[in-house]
Amino acid sequence: MISTQTLLQQIEKHTQLAKSTENDQLIREQLIAIRALCELALTEQSSNISVTKNHFQQQSLPQTVQLNRTTEPSLQSNPIKEDDGANGNSIFDF
Repeated sequence: MISTQTLLQQIEKHTQLAKSTENDQLIREQLIAIRALCELALTEQSSNISVTKNHFQQQSLPQTVQLNRTTEPSLQSNPIKEDDGANGNSIFDF
């Protein structure tokens, strides 16, 4: 893993090189290098966040599964039959 400070130092180095030249091609190359370093830094940070998030989710997964099992309604439940004929198979039975 590359430290954020190292990436920032490299970005500063390329920024100084871009500022010190008048050649448009060299400026463009430095900007491309800066963009690559920024993308690397953001990828490193997001992968660290997702690893931490996945670790947290794996620890809490058994509770979540257990809660879902107890709160999910049964799909094979039979409707309650009333004496007056209500709760029949049709949605229009009242």
